[in-house]
Amino acid sequence: MNKRFFYVLAVALGAMLLNVRTVSAQGLSFDEIKRLKERIDPYVALTDSTADWLSSRLQMYWHSHATDVFINGESFDHAGGDRAPVPTVKYCGTRGTASDYNQPRLENVVPYDDDEASNVTYLNRQTGEMEKAHPAKTGGNINSLNRKILGIARDAARLYSATGEEQYARMSLPVFDTFVTGIYYRNVPIDLNHGHQQTLVGMTTFEVIHEDAVNELTETYALLDGYIKKDREIYDGAFKKWAENIIANGVPHNNWNLLQAEFVVRIAQVLQDDSHYADGRGRQYYIDYIVNRSSIRQWSMKKMAERCFGSDGIWYESPGYSTMVVGDFVAFANRLDRDAGVDLFREIPVLQKAVEVLPQYLMPNRMVAGFGDTHPNYLGTKAIDNLREYAVRHGDKTLTEKCDRLLAAIRPDAALSEISPFVTPSLYAPNVSWIAHRSGMDAAHDLMFSLNGSLGNHQHANGISVEFYGKGWILGPDAGIGKHLYGGIDYAEYYSQFPAHNTVCVNGISAYPVMMSNHAFRVMEQSPAVGTETEAFPREQFACVEFTEPEANALQQRTVGLVKTSENGGYYVDIFRSRLNQPSDNEFHDYFYHNLGQTMRLTASDGGELGLYPTDELAFAGGCLYAYSYIYDKTSAETDADVKAVFGMDEKGGRHIDMTMWMKGEDNRTIFKALSPVNMEYERLANEPYDIDQQPVLTYIARQQGEAWNSPFVAIFEPSDNKEPSEIDSVSFFRPDSQDQSAQGICVKLKDGRIDYIFSSASGAAMKYQGMKAKGHFVIITKK
Repeated sequence: MNKRFFYVLAVALGAMLLNVRTVSAQGLSFDEIKRLKERIDPYVALTDSTADWLSSRLQMYWHSHATDVFINGESFDHAGGDRAPVPTVKYCGTRGTASDYNQPRLENVVPYDDDEASNVTYLNRQTGEMEKAHPAKTGGNINSLNRKILGIARDAARLYSATGEEQYARMSLPVFDTFVTGIYYRNVPIDLNHGHQQTLVGMTTFEVIHEDAVNELTETYALLDGYIKKDREIYDGAFKKWAENIIANGVPHNNWNLLQAEFVVRIAQVLQDDSHYADGRGRQYYIDYIVNRSSIRQWSMKKMAERCFGSDGIWYESPGYSTMVVGDFVAFANRLDRDAGVDLFREIPVLQKAVEVLPQYLMPNRMVAGFGDTHPNYLGTKAIDNLREYAVRHGDKTLTEKCDRLLAAIRPDAALSEISPFVTPSLYAPNVSWIAHRSGMDAAHDLMFSLNGSLGNHQHANGISVEFYGKGWILGPDAGIGKHLYGGIDYAEYYSQFPAHNTVCVNGISAYPVMMSNHAFRVMEQSPAVGTETEAFPREQFACVEFTEPEANALQQRTVGLVKTSENGGYYVDIFRSRLNQPSDNEFHDYFYHNLGQTMRLTASDGGELGLYPTDELAFAGGCLYAYSYIYDKTSAETDADVKAVFGMDEKGGRHIDMTMWMKGEDNRTIFKALSPVNMEYERLANEPYDIDQQPVLTYIARQQGEAWNSPFVAIFEPSDNKEPSEIDSVSFFRPDSQDQSAQGICVKLKDGRIDYIFSSASGAAMKYQGMKAKGHFVIITKK
């Protein structure tokens, strides 16, 4: 992207924005005016009788006129500094939304509500009574109430612009003036901890990406353009201060960068030409900053794309955030093209590719894979809609038709012929350390596993984690984000940690930083290799990856395969090897597996009882992670026997689904049947199969005392239901002859007489068994 392009972009945007007030003042339809009048006229009547009725209810430092705000990490502490000549804007209570208080109805808000301690008068949630409260106890209510009032003023300005009736401007301007002037005389908050929060704070909230008041205020400013006769220097100065703070703070390497850019562009729209200001920072300056320049916390769009997209178009965050960011980025690019004639799709080709690969996130039920901070759901259409709008505008029929096919393909009920062209059997996204393999996209019958490390943003500490799909659901899912998202203690102690995932935890201590993580796995072998797929989905696939667990300094290797046994059924192979790089007498490795459902039966492989007894093992006591204490109703048995677990799920519609696991026994092995906290991936779904948010998660743990490399965790998983029962007759295990002492063998006998012999070597060495020869990380020899 050359300098000439950026110059043209800035000039074009500047020309487009010169006319912003005219564009903003375009008329509303009769129905829209009617609806707005019904909403706004009652407030007009109130302000006609009491001029300050609305503006006095703004949350301001009416008493102190404080210029400075002091926070203590993620909570408001106090206000102070010099006394401004006017009331200043009151700061939000906390970064999170949890609160002991509710907002009163607007008519019950105490006018000019403030005192020396900056207290507000809200409704106590317990008593329902109005009482004074410190802002730190009110969560996000202060900002929310202010935005409610600013929204009323904005809608009044819309009516003024559409009808020319000055009563609406008379009501709107005092609110706008009070708030924006209050920003002009307020300084950026100061964190008493001198911590990371200082780099995130906005003028009104704890995160610059939540400075949403900018939206209402910039629109109001534009709509009242012809009515405002004075104080423009103060108003412009306030908005410039706001833009400078948004540029100075925040996070450049994820969706924050886009959200910050949106606010700065909105502010630029209502500023005048650069030459109007002594510092030369006006409309063109701020547009140019967003498009061309990069600072430590605000990257240009080109730099952002180069740093954060992989060459395959995968954004480097967890799926829940990646799919959202692609939508925001494409919408931003579409608006630049539409309003300024600047084609970012040509300058950043990976943007179009990012839209085209969105279906790769989908499981066969058309919901996104769920690793990291993700709530699996169906794909939204924002990215595709905006790309299609761009294509239509440019007369690109090929791209328009592709977008139409994409829109049809991602529908939950889309035919296989529609979705299949947009997905591949195997996928490897190195910039998020993610591998996926699928046998197809038939929701009822196909298999898919999602194997992920921890690389990029909004990731968890999960080592090598896996999700298994079957019979319409991710039956073996990640645990989710937690009840209070990533700000809650349950997230910090459990949901983001190893024991919440389908992985292996070493010595009870495996851990590393979450959120922004840099712990990828290494791909040893994958079949089919990415880029070599044919149109047909192979019936046998696998991936083998390795990982160095940093806390215990352990080497881990996981080999996961899927095998289709018929049009209706199939199974997964899971071989997890783990060992300390420096062996210890106290070494142990815990294999965790979590499954949806309400019932779990754990027996010997032949159906015999194991003698499970209640246990206090698996706990923080003894030095394990806090996450171990979240596991409860534990029973265990020390056994070297092969075991079988059946996880049962009863859907609301009456269907029963089983996930059956067979695991090889080993000396020095203890197995556990337990419950874990509720799954927080699916609790938002309207069509969840059962009340997932009320049901503890069925959990199987196997603890191997000593190394788990030559004595690894070797398992078969088969999904089935009451209409299409298990196709496996038996599973047994063998040790092939090999120079690799870790070599493993599995014999899977099917009810139709077919026998699959599965060979696996950690080093890919040669193996022999009963006249059969194999070499590699994963080999299947089938006999019928």
